[in-house]
Amino acid sequence: MRIAGVSMAFNDGYKLKEWIEHYNDYKDQLIEFIVVDNGSTKGFQKELEAAFPDAVILHRKANGGCTAAYNDGIRYALENTDADAIVILGNDVKVTKNCLPAMYEYLFSKKEMGVVSSAVLNISSDIIDNYGHTIKGYRVINNCKGVNIHSITEKNKETDLVTGGFYMAKREFFEKGGLQDEKLFMYGDELDTAFKARKMGYKIGVIANEYAWHWHINPPGKSVGRPAASRYMISRNRMYLVKKYLPFPYILKCFVEQTLVTPFIYFRHYITDKDPIMLDYARYSLIGGWKGLIGDMEPNKYSYPIKTNN
Repeated sequence: MRIAGVSMAFNDGYKLKEWIEHYNDYKDQLIEFIVVDNGSTKGFQKELEAAFPDAVILHRKANGGCTAAYNDGIRYALENTDADAIVILGNDVKVTKNCLPAMYEYLFSKKEMGVVSSAVLNISSDIIDNYGHTIKGYRVINNCKGVNIHSITEKNKETDLVTGGFYMAKREFFEKGGLQDEKLFMYGDELDTAFKARKMGYKIGVIANEYAWHWHINPPGKSVGRPAASRYMISRNRMYLVKKYLPFPYILKCFVEQTLVTPFIYFRHYITDKDPIMLDYARYSLIGGWKGLIGDMEPNKYSYPIKTNN
């Protein structure tokens, strides 16, 4: 078993205590742990290095989002280790003690299997958030959501898509298919991986005999609600991916949905709930859909800023 682990961080000092605890549960199962710092402050970089003295820590000069940061870690693993599997580990993911070995075993149980994950549970509970996903066109449905993990009898299965912040792939999956699409920055990377696997003829699988929790750790006092920029990027990236992989009827349907239907729903909430952010959601979704259609994936005033570490 030769697994390289890749995580990323961006001024995540508020996560370090739990992250270190979670890391201690799986660190001995990795031949290398690679942490990509996504352009954080010098102060946090020192905290990160002290927290993970045995890890390889790569420092980016600017925030490249999830895709660019994970790519740096994946590239390092491919060029500097003999790992035959690479696992993406979100820094707020906790796994059961034998989760990574179980994922590895399932990954290599079939030649055509390219990517695997596990059931992901709600924080500190036995309730499933997802045990695999179903893709309907370009829409993603969480499977087994709300079900108790101990009631699952099918301990592994093939699925359409797995969580972007927690999955394991064979080395050859990245060597043959390339790294993540950095135009996405964040949001939609798991859908891109699923479409790419389908195009390459790889299967995607998920296990439930071992599992993980997504802790969703937020900074103290910060709302868990998503800012308007997230609506722009979700709409933009979905439109971009549909155009990248699917035929014209899906492109037309997605464009109407992102620029008319979804903004109308947000606007209706703005009228009924008197919540001003809903107006921003409507506007950002509409603009995102248009930008995705024309392929304009550059950062702008609607997207998350790319901050440079000086």
